[in-house]
Order: sequence, then C-alpha cells, then structure tokens
Amino acid sequence: MQNNACIVFLKYPEAGRVKTRLGNRIGMEKAAEIYKKLAETTVKNCKSDKYTLFLAIEPFEMRLEFEKWLGKYDFIPQNGSDLGERMKSAMEYAFKGGFQKCVIAGSDIPLLNKDIIENGLAELDSSDAVFGKAKDGGYYLVGMSAESKEYSIFTNMIWSTDSVLEISLKRLGDAGKSCQLLQTLADIDTEEDLKAFGAGYA
Repeated sequence: MQNNACIVFLKYPEAGRVKTRLGNRIGMEKAAEIYKKLAETTVKNCKSDKYTLFLAIEPFEMRLEFEKWLGKYDFIPQNGSDLGERMKSAMEYAFKGGFQKCVIAGSDIPLLNKDIIENGLAELDSSDAVFGKAKDGGYYLVGMSAESKEYSIFTNMIWSTDSVLEISLKRLGDAGKSCQLLQTLADIDTEEDLKAFGAGYA
C-alpha cells in the first residue's frame, strides 16, 4: 500500500450550491458548468502512482452520481459542520488507514497537478506541515504527516477570508511546528478570476 494519500474535496456541480459568488455575477447555471470543468480537470491532473487518491465528496449520498460523472474512485464523505472539521476528519481517515503522509486539496485550482502534490508530500519528510498558498490569502493545499500532525489550524477559523493562511502559520509556529510553502496558485472565485484564465473556462 502507498504510504502517501491525497484527498481532493469535491461538491456535486449543482447550480446554486457551487461557485455562488461567481454565480451572482454570471448566473448559477454557468457557474456550476465552470465548477464541473474545474473539478474534472483537478481529478484528472491529480492522479499519480506515487500516492493513493481519495475524493471527499458532498453530498456523500450522491456517490453513484459522482461515479457516473467522474468514474470509479475511492469516495469518502466530508464529515463536519464547517470546512475545518471536514479537513480534520479527512486527515484522521487517512492516518487511521495507515497512511504516513496526507495532503488535502481543493477542486477549483486549474493549475494544480500531481507534480505539486508529490512535491508537497516530499516536503513532509523534513517539515511538519505544508501549504499551497492561494492568491486570495487562503490555501489550495494543506498537508501533514501522521507523526507531526497539528489540528489546531482547523479549529475556530473564519474561513473564506484573506487571513486564513496567515493565522494558520501563526498557530503552527505557536505549536513549535515547522512549515513549508509551495508555489502560489490562483483559483476561480470571481468574474475577474475567470477572465484571467480565459479560454476553457469563460
């Protein structure tokens, strides 16, 4: 069994439930179509023989629909009342399953790929945690090892703000944990983001 795990968080591309900030500008149906393309690209680009790929899906009750959409994968539920609880639960799932290192990634980063994920997992050999920095001040990837996990970054956080990464790094420092940052990437949350990526999503 691979000692490394990558868990990609996905929602079912239903209008009004995904990319709602973008949908307020371009329409919910169009925003859902864009999210669907983003998710398909992410899943395709994140497949690797260097780690085991899991898809954490919401809602889990629609796993048959996810399978019809994306194909056969190891689907797991997103458990928790907010994003932090869901990420903590996913990490715990991996570590309880015997994986030594785990990264969690979002599904709306067009340039995310297996090379970045493999690099993040490699950094965990010498660092307690790893983040892929997003241009909006958050992060598109977070990783930890089973030996040095630090769940404080997932609790009592106000998500979807430009200070999420900054606060997370401070909490790691306060806990005496080391961290490595990966390259900065952009996601597609606004109409301006959409125009920046251009063909293929607009």
